[in-house]
Amino acid sequence: MVFGSLGKTKLRTGTYLYTGSAMGSGSTSLEHRLHRHRARYKAIRWHIDYLTSRPDCRVVGAVYVVSDRRFECQANLSLAKELKLPTPLPRIGASDCKCSGHLLGPELHLSRAALAKRLVRVYRHLARSDPSSRVVVQIGCASSHRFWNASRKILMRPWFLV
Repeated sequence: MVFGSLGKTKLRTGTYLYTGSAMGSGSTSLEHRLHRHRARYKAIRWHIDYLTSRPDCRVVGAVYVVSDRRFECQANLSLAKELKLPTPLPRIGASDCKCSGHLLGPELHLSRAALAKRLVRVYRHLARSDPSSRVVVQIGCASSHRFWNASRKILMRPWFLV
């Protein structure tokens, strides 16, 4: 699979985790970002679009921290350590920071419920550093490349509060 100027990598079937941001309003709001990730047909604008526009990829859930602090890099490092997941391609989703990449996976062994529980645990730990924050979980459908988006936003309409 090609990820634009970053190059090619072979992705195995499994669940991938992506940490991103959604701090704005309009096209940068959480609702818009999650809708975009779920859309099959879209202009390829970000690295993750190369994956989410594929017919064998589905967004199956989102865990995010509602906060005005930026957590995406810290969340990515914590998730990689907690789940022992590699970055399949260096720098993917991390062109605006110094992380090794914001796409992790594949996770092959955990059920969707067990994975969600581990994601929530990591995000709760991150949220403790900001007393006004809260962790939210949204769960959807599955396919051969399953995809969790881990984002954060200031204001949102929650689906499941944890």
